[in-house]
Formats: sequence, C-alpha cells, structure tokens
Amino acid sequence: MPTFLFKKLLNKTSKKTPYMGFVIEPYSLFLFFKLKNIERAKSFLPKRYKLIKTNIFADEEPEYYMGMGIFNTRASTFWGSRLESYLVAEDKETGHKSWIFIDILSNTIIALPSVGVADRNCKNAIYTTSSKGDILLDFNEDTTDRQIILTGNISNGKMRNLDQPLWVIGNTSIAHRKELSDKNDKPFAVIFDPAEVDKALDIPIEDIHLELNTLFPDLAEPELRKVLCFPFAQHYIADSPGRRTYIKDVNDMVKNYNKIANMKEMKTFSTRGIQLMLLMGMSFFIIVFIFLIILLIFNL
Repeated sequence: MPTFLFKKLLNKTSKKTPYMGFVIEPYSLFLFFKLKNIERAKSFLPKRYKLIKTNIFADEEPEYYMGMGIFNTRASTFWGSRLESYLVAEDKETGHKSWIFIDILSNTIIALPSVGVADRNCKNAIYTTSSKGDILLDFNEDTTDRQIILTGNISNGKMRNLDQPLWVIGNTSIAHRKELSDKNDKPFAVIFDPAEVDKALDIPIEDIHLELNTLFPDLAEPELRKVLCFPFAQHYIADSPGRRTYIKDVNDMVKNYNKIANMKEMKTFSTRGIQLMLLMGMSFFIIVFIFLIILLIFNL
C-alpha cells in the first residue's frame, strides 16, 4: 500500500483512539555520552528545535549529551525490546526541553512519522537482567553492521533525584530527526504520574562495560558519562500517531494524568482497525480484479 494512503488510514484510526497505553518493564537502562560533533547533532534537528545542554540528574552541571534508552515494553500495539537514541533540544515554540529520536532499533514494529509504522529492524535485540543485578545488552541492526554490546552490574547503584524539566516536561515534547519525521514537526506527548521519573539508580560507570558500540561512532565520545536505571515498571499513556496533547507544566501533566486515570473506560490505539481496513481494501481489489477477468473472458 502507498505510504500516503497508509498514513491516512493510521490517522483515521488515531482520531477514534487518540491514546496508546504501554508499560516499560523494570530495569530500563539509560546511557549518556558527551556529544563530540555538535554541528552534526544540530543537523539532525527539525527547524522547530535548538540543541541545548541539559542536566540528567537534578544536582549537576548541564552538558551536551547523546542518550540511549534500552528497555522491554508491552503496549496495546506491540510487545518487544527497543533501543532508542536521542538528542536533547529546546522546542523554540514552547520553550520545553524535548527528546529528539535520532534512531530506533527494535524487534517489533516502530511508529515513525515519515512512514506511519515501520517493520522491525533488529532480529537480535536482547536486553535482560539476572537475580544478581547483572545486565546484558546486545542489539544488532539487520541491514548493517551497526551494533552495541554491553554488560555490567547495577547492584551498587544509588537512587538520585532526576532533572524534572528533562524527565517530566521533556517526555511531553518528543519529536524525530528530520529523516524520520514528516513535514509536520510538532511533538507528541507521553502522559504519566511524574513520580515515575522522580528518581533513578545512578550506576557507577566502572560497573558497566561497553564492549562494542558502532551506532554513532562520530557523533559522541566513546566513553560513557552517565548510566541510570529505573528498578520498577513504568506506566504511560502516549499520544497515538498523529495526535498531540499539549502539556504546559508539571501541574498540567498531573491534571491530564488524573483525567485519564479517572475514566471508567478508554479504548487505546490498536493496529486491529488498520488491519481490518487493509483487509477490506485488499478484498475490494481482489473482487474488482476477478470481475474484470470474468468480463475479459466473456468478451473473448
């Protein structure tokens, strides 16, 4: 099916179900590297966004970072492992800190504004933990030699307060790099209880061993600067593809979260509607094709 037609079907489904619920399983991991090539990082950003320095934890000096989020997740539309790479920018229209996706690796479907929904791009997508606090990470993109392998232990991590403008407001202003976005560079939002990102485990760098990382070799320095882990499940409601919930501040986030939480019933975004429309479209074309063949036979 042509991309423009598929995106129309996706948008139609999103209007009926504007939210998509998902759970990030315990021990999601975030890695941060200091940016090396600032100009290249800026070139990834749509015009609406400006690259900025940011804190990761609340009580530290800001820096230019490239981040990676690695987790296992369950949603109303997919279930699998993901590795998301980000830059941190400022939305020049709202002033909000924003997470900008520059890459997504996953063994399940991926929502992208440029195409609507993309197929998985990583058969080998492993992130797991052990009862002793060990972690194992291995993602390898199918069509290239881009790969990251990491091992370590999170047992010595200490809970630390996170920078709330980044972790709360930033998650209400999420966008994609130029090549992954469409002409509309408006961000989408994730709605949640701010307590979900109040604190995280600050993992000692010496306990983490980055064995291989060829994802963005020229963009950031190879050494890890920050490693953090959320040792609990996180529960989110995201805007469906093409939808936009504007969140003004933390109080507005709480207001929207409580509004959704108090709903007696809510249908969340699902690919079933799209599958049904695709099936109906295919059936229609098959019927038309058979009808034309019959007409051709009788006219011979």
